[in-house]
Amino acid sequence: MQITMPPSTHRLPGSNLISPKPADIPVGQGESAICFAYATADMISQRVGRAVSPLDVATKFYFADPAQLSAIPNPALQAHLRAHPTYQADIAWSRNAADISTEHNPGLQPYFDKLEGGQEDAAALLYNLDGLCEERDLPSHEGYAHFTSYYAALRYSSHVRAPNQCFRRVGTTVDKLRSRRADAFNDAWLRQVEALCQRKPLPVPLLPVSSRIAANQLEFMEMLEEGQPPSAKDINRMLAMVDYALDHGRAPAIGYSWYVLEERDPKDPDVAADHSSTVIGRRKTAGRCQYLVQDNTGEYCARMRVGIRERCDDGRIWLWEEELKRTLYSVIYLQ
Repeated sequence: MQITMPPSTHRLPGSNLISPKPADIPVGQGESAICFAYATADMISQRVGRAVSPLDVATKFYFADPAQLSAIPNPALQAHLRAHPTYQADIAWSRNAADISTEHNPGLQPYFDKLEGGQEDAAALLYNLDGLCEERDLPSHEGYAHFTSYYAALRYSSHVRAPNQCFRRVGTTVDKLRSRRADAFNDAWLRQVEALCQRKPLPVPLLPVSSRIAANQLEFMEMLEEGQPPSAKDINRMLAMVDYALDHGRAPAIGYSWYVLEERDPKDPDVAADHSSTVIGRRKTAGRCQYLVQDNTGEYCARMRVGIRERCDDGRIWLWEEELKRTLYSVIYLQ
Protein backbone atom coordinates (compact mmCIF):
# COMPACT_ATOMS: atom_id res chain seq x y z
CA MET A 1 0.00 0.00 0.00
CA GLN A 2 1.12 3.57 -0.60
CA ILE A 3 0.03 6.91 0.83
CA THR A 4 -1.01 9.58 -1.69
CA MET A 5 0.88 12.83 -1.10
CA PRO A 6 -0.53 16.21 -2.23
CA PRO A 7 0.91 17.51 -5.52
CA SER A 8 4.13 19.44 -5.03
CA THR A 9 4.37 23.08 -6.09
CA HIS A 10 8.05 23.82 -5.55
CA ARG A 11 10.44 25.37 -8.03
CA LEU A 12 14.14 25.96 -8.44
CA PRO A 13 15.47 29.31 -7.19
CA GLY A 14 15.09 31.90 -9.94
CA SER A 15 12.96 29.71 -12.15
CA ASN A 16 9.49 28.21 -12.46
CA LEU A 17 10.91 25.22 -14.31
CA ILE A 18 12.37 22.09 -12.79
CA SER A 19 13.19 18.64 -14.09
CA PRO A 20 11.88 16.18 -13.07
CA LYS A 21 8.47 17.78 -12.65
CA PRO A 22 7.78 19.15 -9.16
CA ALA A 23 4.95 16.69 -8.66
CA ASP A 24 7.43 13.85 -9.17
CA ILE A 25 10.04 14.71 -6.51
CA PRO A 26 10.02 15.65 -2.82
CA VAL A 27 10.99 19.15 -1.69
CA GLY A 28 14.75 19.10 -0.98
CA GLN A 29 16.46 20.70 2.00
CA GLY A 30 19.59 21.62 0.01
CA GLU A 31 22.47 22.73 2.25
CA SER A 32 20.24 23.40 5.25
CA ALA A 33 20.30 21.11 8.30
CA ILE A 34 16.60 21.15 9.12
CA CYS A 35 15.42 17.80 7.76
CA PHE A 36 13.04 17.64 10.73
CA ALA A 37 11.08 20.57 9.22
CA TYR A 38 10.90 18.90 5.80
CA ALA A 39 9.70 15.59 7.27
CA THR A 40 7.19 17.42 9.48
CA ALA A 41 5.96 19.45 6.49
CA ASP A 42 5.45 16.18 4.59
CA MET A 43 3.41 14.77 7.49
CA ILE A 44 1.30 17.92 7.71
CA SER A 45 0.89 18.22 3.94
CA GLN A 46 -0.40 14.67 3.72
CA ARG A 47 -2.76 15.28 6.64
CA VAL A 48 -4.27 18.53 5.32
CA GLY A 49 -4.06 17.83 1.58
CA ARG A 50 -1.92 20.87 0.73
CA ALA A 51 1.83 21.22 0.17
CA VAL A 52 2.99 23.09 3.28
CA SER A 53 6.22 25.14 3.36
CA PRO A 54 9.03 23.49 5.39
CA LEU A 55 10.59 26.92 6.03
CA ASP A 56 7.35 28.00 7.68
CA VAL A 57 7.39 24.82 9.80
CA ALA A 58 10.96 25.59 10.91
CA THR A 59 10.14 29.25 11.63
CA LYS A 60 7.25 28.31 13.90
CA PHE A 61 9.28 25.62 15.62
CA TYR A 62 12.02 28.06 16.60
CA PHE A 63 9.97 31.19 17.34
CA ALA A 64 6.21 30.60 17.76
CA ASP A 65 4.75 31.17 21.21
CA PRO A 66 3.70 27.78 22.68
CA ALA A 67 1.55 29.52 25.30
CA GLN A 68 -0.85 30.51 22.51
CA LEU A 69 -1.78 26.87 21.91
CA SER A 70 -4.03 26.90 24.96
CA ALA A 71 -6.10 29.71 23.41
CA ILE A 72 -7.10 27.70 20.32
CA PRO A 73 -10.77 26.72 20.77
CA ASN A 74 -10.53 23.18 19.41
CA PRO A 75 -11.72 20.44 21.80
CA ALA A 76 -9.43 17.75 20.35
CA LEU A 77 -6.36 19.98 20.59
CA GLN A 78 -7.21 21.05 24.14
CA ALA A 79 -7.69 17.41 25.14
CA HIS A 80 -4.29 16.64 23.64
CA LEU A 81 -2.65 19.45 25.63
CA ARG A 82 -4.27 18.24 28.86
CA ALA A 83 -2.96 14.75 28.16
CA HIS A 84 0.55 16.21 27.70
CA PRO A 85 0.86 18.80 30.49
CA THR A 86 4.62 19.21 29.97
CA TYR A 87 4.31 20.27 26.33
CA GLN A 88 5.71 23.77 26.90
CA ALA A 89 8.73 22.41 28.75
CA ASP A 90 9.22 19.78 26.03
CA ILE A 91 9.18 22.46 23.33
CA ALA A 92 11.71 24.54 25.30
CA TRP A 93 13.95 21.48 25.67
CA SER A 94 13.83 20.74 21.94
CA ARG A 95 14.65 24.38 21.11
CA ASN A 96 17.60 24.32 23.50
CA ALA A 97 18.81 21.15 21.79
CA ALA A 98 19.14 22.98 18.44
CA ASP A 99 22.63 23.66 17.13
CA ILE A 100 24.02 26.89 15.68
CA SER A 101 26.13 26.62 12.54
CA THR A 102 29.60 28.20 12.58
CA GLU A 103 29.76 28.53 8.78
CA HIS A 104 30.17 32.24 7.95
CA ASN A 105 28.99 32.81 11.51
CA PRO A 106 32.09 33.17 13.74
CA GLY A 107 30.08 34.90 16.45
CA LEU A 108 27.66 31.95 16.72
CA GLN A 109 24.71 34.27 16.28
CA PRO A 110 21.42 32.32 16.32
CA TYR A 111 20.22 33.65 12.97
CA PHE A 112 17.28 31.64 11.62
CA ASP A 113 19.24 30.24 8.68
CA LYS A 114 22.10 29.17 10.97
CA LEU A 115 19.92 27.04 13.26
CA GLU A 116 20.14 23.30 12.89
CA GLY A 117 17.98 20.43 14.12
CA GLY A 118 14.64 20.13 15.85
CA GLN A 119 11.92 17.74 16.95
CA GLU A 120 9.13 16.71 14.61
CA ASP A 121 6.43 16.26 17.27
CA ALA A 122 7.07 19.71 18.76
CA ALA A 123 7.14 21.26 15.28
CA ALA A 124 3.83 19.64 14.35
CA LEU A 125 2.17 20.77 17.56
CA LEU A 126 3.35 24.37 17.10
CA TYR A 127 2.03 24.37 13.54
CA ASN A 128 -1.50 24.56 14.97
CA LEU A 129 -0.82 28.28 15.42
CA ASP A 130 -1.86 30.96 12.89
CA GLY A 131 -2.86 28.76 9.95
CA LEU A 132 -0.87 27.05 7.23
CA CYS A 133 1.47 28.55 4.63
CA GLU A 134 1.78 26.75 1.32
CA GLU A 135 5.08 25.91 -0.35
CA ARG A 136 4.11 28.06 -3.35
CA ASP A 137 4.02 31.14 -1.07
CA LEU A 138 7.21 30.48 0.90
CA PRO A 139 9.37 28.29 -1.37
CA SER A 140 11.71 25.91 0.42
CA HIS A 141 13.17 23.73 -2.34
CA GLU A 142 16.97 23.71 -2.00
CA GLY A 143 16.73 24.97 1.57
CA TYR A 144 17.37 28.70 1.89
CA ALA A 145 18.43 29.18 -1.74
CA HIS A 146 15.40 31.33 -2.63
CA PHE A 147 16.38 33.82 0.10
CA THR A 148 20.19 33.88 -0.10
CA SER A 149 20.43 37.55 -1.13
CA TYR A 150 17.75 38.55 1.37
CA TYR A 151 19.59 36.87 4.24
CA ALA A 152 22.91 38.43 3.21
CA ALA A 153 21.43 41.92 3.22
CA LEU A 154 19.62 41.28 6.47
CA ARG A 155 22.78 40.03 8.17
CA TYR A 156 24.62 43.14 7.07
CA SER A 157 21.94 45.47 8.39
CA SER A 158 20.98 43.61 11.58
CA HIS A 159 23.68 45.27 13.71
CA VAL A 160 22.24 48.68 12.73
CA ARG A 161 18.71 47.69 13.79
CA ALA A 162 19.71 45.90 16.98
CA PRO A 163 20.67 48.57 19.56
CA ASN A 164 17.42 50.48 20.07
CA GLN A 165 14.72 47.94 19.33
CA CYS A 166 12.49 45.60 21.33
CA PHE A 167 11.59 42.56 19.24
CA ARG A 168 8.39 41.07 20.60
CA ARG A 169 8.06 38.52 17.80
CA VAL A 170 11.07 36.58 19.09
CA GLY A 171 10.49 37.23 22.78
CA THR A 172 8.83 33.90 23.53
CA THR A 173 11.62 31.59 22.37
CA VAL A 174 14.45 30.26 24.56
CA ASP A 175 17.47 32.37 25.47
CA LYS A 176 19.75 30.17 23.35
CA LEU A 177 18.02 31.43 20.21
CA ARG A 178 18.31 35.11 21.15
CA SER A 179 20.91 37.86 20.92
CA ARG A 180 20.60 41.55 20.08
CA ARG A 181 21.82 41.10 16.54
CA ALA A 182 20.00 37.81 15.90
CA ASP A 183 16.77 39.27 17.31
CA ALA A 184 16.86 41.99 14.67
CA PHE A 185 17.55 39.44 11.93
CA ASN A 186 14.90 36.97 13.08
CA ASP A 187 12.28 39.65 13.69
CA ALA A 188 12.72 40.87 10.12
CA TRP A 189 12.51 37.29 8.82
CA LEU A 190 9.26 36.70 10.72
CA ARG A 191 7.80 39.84 9.15
CA GLN A 192 8.94 38.62 5.73
CA VAL A 193 7.25 35.25 6.28
CA GLU A 194 3.98 36.93 7.22
CA ALA A 195 4.19 39.18 4.16
CA LEU A 196 4.66 36.22 1.80
CA CYS A 197 2.34 33.64 3.34
CA GLN A 198 -1.30 33.64 2.28
CA ARG A 199 -2.38 31.76 5.38
CA LYS A 200 -5.32 29.37 5.40
CA PRO A 201 -7.07 27.80 8.39
CA LEU A 202 -6.05 24.25 9.23
CA PRO A 203 -8.89 21.88 8.29
CA VAL A 204 -7.99 19.57 11.22
CA PRO A 205 -5.98 19.94 14.43
CA LEU A 206 -2.45 18.53 14.29
CA LEU A 207 -2.10 16.02 17.13
CA PRO A 208 1.29 14.27 17.14
CA VAL A 209 1.76 10.77 18.53
CA SER A 210 5.38 9.83 19.09
CA SER A 211 7.66 7.12 20.42
CA ARG A 212 11.41 7.47 20.99
CA ILE A 213 14.17 5.27 22.30
CA ALA A 214 16.71 8.11 21.90
CA ALA A 215 16.63 11.87 21.44
CA ASN A 216 18.78 11.65 18.29
CA GLN A 217 21.05 9.35 16.32
CA LEU A 218 24.14 10.24 18.36
CA GLU A 219 22.39 9.19 21.58
CA PHE A 220 21.29 5.98 19.82
CA MET A 221 24.92 5.24 18.89
CA GLU A 222 26.06 5.94 22.44
CA MET A 223 23.56 3.35 23.68
CA LEU A 224 25.12 0.78 21.37
CA GLU A 225 28.68 1.69 22.39
CA GLU A 226 27.76 1.37 26.08
CA GLY A 227 26.42 -2.12 25.49
CA GLN A 228 22.82 -1.07 26.08
CA PRO A 229 21.15 -1.51 22.70
CA PRO A 230 17.40 -0.96 22.43
CA SER A 231 15.37 -4.09 22.97
CA ALA A 232 13.78 -5.91 20.07
CA LYS A 233 10.45 -5.14 21.72
CA ASP A 234 11.08 -1.37 21.53
CA ILE A 235 12.16 -1.52 17.88
CA ASN A 236 9.22 -3.71 16.91
CA ARG A 237 6.86 -1.33 18.73
CA MET A 238 8.10 1.59 16.61
CA LEU A 239 7.69 -0.41 13.41
CA ALA A 240 4.19 -1.34 14.57
CA MET A 241 3.49 2.40 14.91
CA VAL A 242 4.68 2.91 11.33
CA ASP A 243 2.33 0.14 10.19
CA TYR A 244 -0.56 1.55 12.24
CA ALA A 245 -0.08 5.03 10.77
CA LEU A 246 0.06 3.72 7.20
CA ASP A 247 -2.99 1.50 7.77
CA HIS A 248 -4.92 4.57 8.94
CA GLY A 249 -3.91 6.78 6.02
CA ARG A 250 -1.14 8.73 7.74
CA ALA A 251 2.47 9.25 6.61
CA PRO A 252 4.70 8.87 9.71
CA ALA A 253 8.08 10.54 10.17
CA ILE A 254 11.02 8.43 11.32
CA GLY A 255 14.34 9.36 12.91
CA TYR A 256 17.27 7.29 11.62
CA SER A 257 20.78 7.64 10.16
CA TRP A 258 21.48 9.10 6.72
CA TYR A 259 24.31 6.58 6.44
CA VAL A 260 21.71 3.89 5.83
CA LEU A 261 21.31 5.54 2.43
CA GLU A 262 24.79 6.83 1.64
CA GLU A 263 28.35 5.97 2.64
CA ARG A 264 30.01 8.34 5.09
CA ASP A 265 32.80 10.46 3.66
CA PRO A 266 35.86 9.74 5.86
CA LYS A 267 36.43 13.50 6.11
CA ASP A 268 32.87 14.19 7.28
CA PRO A 269 32.99 15.17 10.98
CA ASP A 270 29.38 14.07 11.47
CA VAL A 271 29.64 10.52 12.78
CA ALA A 272 25.91 10.19 13.44
CA ALA A 273 24.26 11.83 10.38
CA ASP A 274 20.94 12.28 12.16
CA HIS A 275 18.15 12.26 9.58
CA SER A 276 14.36 12.44 9.39
CA SER A 277 12.07 11.30 6.59
CA THR A 278 8.47 10.26 6.05
CA VAL A 279 7.37 6.73 5.24
CA ILE A 280 4.77 6.68 2.49
CA GLY A 281 4.39 3.01 1.60
CA ARG A 282 4.89 -0.64 2.49
CA ARG A 283 5.10 -3.88 0.54
CA LYS A 284 6.18 -7.49 0.88
CA THR A 285 8.89 -8.75 -1.47
CA ALA A 286 10.10 -12.33 -1.43
CA GLY A 287 8.38 -12.82 1.91
CA ARG A 288 10.13 -9.81 3.51
CA CYS A 289 8.87 -6.32 4.40
CA GLN A 290 10.00 -3.15 2.63
CA TYR A 291 9.10 0.45 3.51
CA LEU A 292 9.02 3.33 1.03
CA VAL A 293 10.96 6.22 2.59
CA GLN A 294 10.61 9.72 1.11
CA ASP A 295 14.01 11.40 1.39
CA ASN A 296 14.16 15.20 1.61
CA THR A 297 17.86 15.88 1.01
CA GLY A 298 17.54 16.28 -2.74
CA GLU A 299 20.40 13.79 -3.11
CA TYR A 300 20.67 11.91 -6.41
CA CYS A 301 19.93 8.19 -6.28
CA ALA A 302 23.18 7.48 -8.13
CA ARG A 303 25.21 8.71 -5.13
CA MET A 304 23.61 6.30 -2.71
CA ARG A 305 25.00 2.97 -1.55
CA VAL A 306 25.22 0.05 -3.93
CA GLY A 307 22.04 -1.91 -3.38
CA ILE A 308 20.18 1.18 -2.16
CA ARG A 309 20.43 3.17 -5.39
CA GLU A 310 18.74 0.34 -7.29
CA ARG A 311 15.71 0.72 -5.00
CA CYS A 312 15.59 4.53 -5.30
CA ASP A 313 13.42 6.53 -7.66
CA ASP A 314 13.42 10.36 -7.56
CA GLY A 315 14.19 10.52 -3.83
CA ARG A 316 11.90 7.71 -2.73
CA ILE A 317 13.68 4.56 -1.54
CA TRP A 318 12.45 1.09 -0.71
CA LEU A 319 14.27 0.00 2.45
CA TRP A 320 14.21 -3.47 3.92
CA GLU A 321 12.77 -3.72 7.42
CA GLU A 322 16.18 -4.93 8.67
CA GLU A 323 17.91 -1.84 7.23
CA LEU A 324 15.57 0.47 9.15
CA LYS A 325 15.92 -1.50 12.38
CA ARG A 326 19.67 -0.85 12.54
CA THR A 327 19.33 2.87 13.23
CA LEU A 328 15.63 3.64 13.83
CA TYR A 329 15.18 5.65 17.03
CA SER A 330 11.87 7.55 16.69
CA VAL A 331 8.45 7.47 15.01
CA ILE A 332 5.93 10.31 14.88
CA TYR A 333 2.56 10.43 13.14
CA LEU A 334 -0.49 12.73 13.24
CA GLN A 335 -3.82 11.47 14.56
